[in-house]
Amino acid sequence: MLNKDKIEKIKEIWEDYVNTDRILDVKGKVLPNIDSLRLEAITLLSDMILQFRNRELSLGEFKTSIDSFNKRNNLWGFTAIKGQFFFNQLTKIADDSNLEKLGDILIEVIAEPKDIKDALHKIEKLEKYCQEVKPKLAKVKRLSPSPKSVPYFLSYFWQVADNEKWPIYYTATIQALDKIGLWKESPIQRDNYELFFSLNEQIKIFLSDYSKRKISNWDIEHAFWHFVGNPIKKIDKTKHAITEQIRDKDEPKNIITSISANFNLSDYIIPKVSKLVELGNAVNKSATQKGYEFEKIIAEIFELLDFEVESLGQGTGRNPDAIVRFRKEDTAFLVEAKAYNGGYSLGTDDRAIREYINVHCPKLKNEGYKKIGFIIVSNEFKANFDNFVNEITWNTDIKRFILLTSEALLYLLAFKTKNKLSLTDIINCIISIGNPISAKNIIDEFGDI
Repeated sequence: MLNKDKIEKIKEIWEDYVNTDRILDVKGKVLPNIDSLRLEAITLLSDMILQFRNRELSLGEFKTSIDSFNKRNNLWGFTAIKGQFFFNQLTKIADDSNLEKLGDILIEVIAEPKDIKDALHKIEKLEKYCQEVKPKLAKVKRLSPSPKSVPYFLSYFWQVADNEKWPIYYTATIQALDKIGLWKESPIQRDNYELFFSLNEQIKIFLSDYSKRKISNWDIEHAFWHFVGNPIKKIDKTKHAITEQIRDKDEPKNIITSISANFNLSDYIIPKVSKLVELGNAVNKSATQKGYEFEKIIAEIFELLDFEVESLGQGTGRNPDAIVRFRKEDTAFLVEAKAYNGGYSLGTDDRAIREYINVHCPKLKNEGYKKIGFIIVSNEFKANFDNFVNEITWNTDIKRFILLTSEALLYLLAFKTKNKLSLTDIINCIISIGNPISAKNIIDEFGDI
């Protein structure tokens, strides 16, 4: 498979990688000593896995422990779609009678395989389980765990058991192999991992001979990530931003920064709401008109996210612009839309915000809403709100105070469509990220590995 042309390209990728002295994460931050940190983490992860396999941890306890550990030590990208998100989906769709079955399957398949044949059998078993539960979820497809996540999910656990033997099935590595011309996708996931494992071994052998030293799975992973996933390289290539232009003959140009998402935003959001960022920056409209249009679009986006939306806003007195509810989880948010040029700062609005909270929180509590938050949406925020946010969450019924950029809201909608996210997934995301929440935060949370 590794003909002369492919070998030359692999050499170029390798030399480009070794000539740099750093490994970057998806946010462009340097990851010093990632391999030694992984070795330390493996010891703790191995203990958790063993406890689960010995049934000392329940499936729910194991899932929570893995999630918590990777959020503190995000060294493998497990917090993203094909890792923890997939794990959450597996457990969410299993009722009480199926949880035991799922636990038994996971105990078997996450254990280190005896050989590649056994690994393929394990992938096939979990893939088959995902296919079996799919018809039962026809009405709620967003809950269905994707079989495409199986190779990454399992190879993560296998690498914890033996990092020298088992490479992780990263999307970035597959993209690199595809760019080289070595990849041929199969609809069957065991076939994909078999090809990936074979190519990884061949490249490892070649690079070991070429570099006159032992090359590890992590070396290849880092080199291919540097080739296709390095965020700094992407920024340099596009002069610090990738832009997508959404045009309309009767409207001025709408430009949205894509940052590092691997899809076009315009493919997953309707044109009506796509102009939100442009509208927030508009200078050819009165403040009243711009504010009205901005509020309407934001309300529509929250409806598209599956919230029940009560629009208030202009002309309704001293009210927030909207109240959005999610009755299934007794959750509600007061929403303010701020179409300010140059970024929003609090100013005298603190008094109005307190008034909204004092008026509407008691009403929402009487309606049975137990978790109430406050969301401000603006193109950008130019002041530090920490003291105000801390004071509000300490002294009022507001549990979360969220500063959400307009672009981040659009990406939430795009990922909701693209990845079939549930409203629970979306809420869990925005309440867990620090302020202000940017588009990049959303991409990092839901972007592919």
